[in-house]
Amino acid sequence: MSTIPAVLDALVALAERAWPHVQVLDGGPTTNVERDVIEIGYSGSPTEPDVRSTMTREQLDMQPDMERYDVMCLVSSWRGDAHRGGRPDARTTRERAFELLTGFRSELAKDSRLGGLVMMATMSTLDMVADQTDDGPVCTVRFVVHVDAFADA
Repeated sequence: MSTIPAVLDALVALAERAWPHVQVLDGGPTTNVERDVIEIGYSGSPTEPDVRSTMTREQLDMQPDMERYDVMCLVSSWRGDAHRGGRPDARTTRERAFELLTGFRSELAKDSRLGGLVMMATMSTLDMVADQTDDGPVCTVRFVVHVDAFADA
């Protein structure tokens, strides 16, 4: 049995602990996305996987299986104010997106074993996309949580 379902639950709970007053989504967005959002298990693209896993057998033992996988996540901040006559401020959205990311990363560093579910969970890569929309700037940082775990037999 894979640890992926339990780890996704643990990462959602971790994001909620890091940012109790920020919208945290388990998977892709809904139609009601707030200005700041953290999405766990979501690549941001319908053509990319939300989790990519590799399972291997360790040494000569037939079980348990070692699983290594990447959970795609993102944080996004939108501070649209152009439609109200305000001046869009890309810097504010960038800073807020990275503030959300830093809070998540700090919480993950406190419990990189996710309560004993895994051997190690760490942030491994990130990429940032900044857009100017008709309603103001948005900054999205997609990041990967890499997990090493033993699947249950």
